[in-house]
Amino acid sequence: MSQAEQQRVMHLRTEYVQSQEIAGKRKMKHRRGLIRRLIAFAVIVGAVCAFMLSSLASQGHQLNSALGQKAVLEKQLSASEQNAAQLKKHIQLLHDNNYIGEIVRRDYLLSKKGEIIFSKSGKSEH
Repeated sequence: MSQAEQQRVMHLRTEYVQSQEIAGKRKMKHRRGLIRRLIAFAVIVGAVCAFMLSSLASQGHQLNSALGQKAVLEKQLSASEQNAAQLKKHIQLLHDNNYIGEIVRRDYLLSKKGEIIFSKSGKSEH
């Protein structure tokens, strides 16, 4: 528009126009505040989600580590139980007089009355 046309258009300053301008300004102010609140809320929600995801990943790593450690400990437990069973069997054999006599004859070359022991060169097998 040219300047001549701008001068011909006159702005009305009635109460209605002023109230509409004030209402429009309030609405824009309210809208800016709403957008700011929504952005702040989104940032907070994003931070909480990031924290939860990092904590979930950390717990998953700890769980995998604990499961690996559990498997190792279970293997050790089964080996210890087998060893304990063998030791109990050996203890029971050591309570048997015949077994002790056999060991004494074999390792220390002791004999019963009337028994002759022939030793082989080298170590005997158990």
